Amino acid sequence: MLAYFLLLLLIVVLGVCVCEIKVCRRNNAIFLGILSVVMIVMSFIRANTVGIDYVQYANYFTQVHDGGWSFLISNANGYRIEPGYSLLNYFVSLLTGDVRIFMLAVSIVTVGLTALLLYHYSPKPWIGMFVFASFGFFGNSLSFLRQSIAIAVFMFAIKYLKDKRFLPYLLIVIAAACFHKAMLIMIPVYFIAHIKVNWKTLSIYGCLTVAVMALSWPFFNFITKYAYQYYATQGGLYYMNGRDWNTAAIPVITTITILIVKKYILQRDPKNIVLINFSIYSGLLYIMTCQHFLFQRFGMIFFTSAILLIPELLASVDANSEEAETLNNIDNLRVYKDKGKKKKAFQERRQIKSNQNMHKYIYYYATGAVLFIGFIYNAWILIQNRINLTPYLTFFTKK
Repeated sequence: MLAYFLLLLLIVVLGVCVCEIKVCRRNNAIFLGILSVVMIVMSFIRANTVGIDYVQYANYFTQVHDGGWSFLISNANGYRIEPGYSLLNYFVSLLTGDVRIFMLAVSIVTVGLTALLLYHYSPKPWIGMFVFASFGFFGNSLSFLRQSIAIAVFMFAIKYLKDKRFLPYLLIVIAAACFHKAMLIMIPVYFIAHIKVNWKTLSIYGCLTVAVMALSWPFFNFITKYAYQYYATQGGLYYMNGRDWNTAAIPVITTITILIVKKYILQRDPKNIVLINFSIYSGLLYIMTCQHFLFQRFGMIFFTSAILLIPELLASVDANSEEAETLNNIDNLRVYKDKGKKKKAFQERRQIKSNQNMHKYIYYYATGAVLFIGFIYNAWILIQNRINLTPYLTFFTKK
């Protein structure tokens, strides 16, 4: 567990010292560059016991390396309908048969795309990276390789979803589905992601959730009769088992928090309604995960948007930049000759400073809460160890 906690500590220390003390894009780039290298190295040097699916994907890479193009296009290729992942394996296998190099390539893609996303689209990149690490998304990338790459690709579609540009959104979703076919569910999401959030829509979402949970088994039996027959096998039925309520705790708490402060998030940017809806979907899907683990696969797609949403939340309660500009304009009170105007300007300045101080305190407390919850959540994930993240061993130390 120590390696993961040291990673979180590094994010916090560098985030505060580099990104918070002096806010600028250059510092954000330095921070993201350093953390990306650290995460990529952690992923590269890990032993094959770190990540429950490591061996499965390592064996597939060996099959691609040994079988070449003929294996890739044959029925023996279990990922033939996900050509992006198959081709990634194939191109790396042309260079080397070392599975560790393939894991390095996967990490470069996953972590690199995440860092690029945060640099361009997050108001607080260091907070986004902290959420990425502490909420388990980085840990997932050490095991769920296909889904992690697919989600990293899809996250770039959110910008076009916000702007209601269907064609580029669709193309990115299709590209993501080339790594994990479950991403195709995001196509119909385009048409509901801008729905206003109020008590009516929340009631509808709640009723739909109850209906899906009530009809899950009949629907499952119908689907597996004609498609996805694997899930009807003894091994596949594992995904129909439920998780305990702890699994849903943080996603649901995140959703409730977002609903409480959604007014401020929307004031900052009305297009953030997309991220708010994603948070609602993730909360509901994680509730359904308590009945069937299968829902977590879809909930994870929406929950990952927290790396963008939580920084938006903190930015929405931070000091207003427009007020700061107004304060700068009236900072020199000596330019006012008229006593009445000077007094009015002084009162305005005092009010703005008071508002800024209040926002700063709220921001500091909110940031502290995010960091505290992140550490607790990450500790819970590591203690549960459902995907074999601990003990963290490297291929240098593993016997």
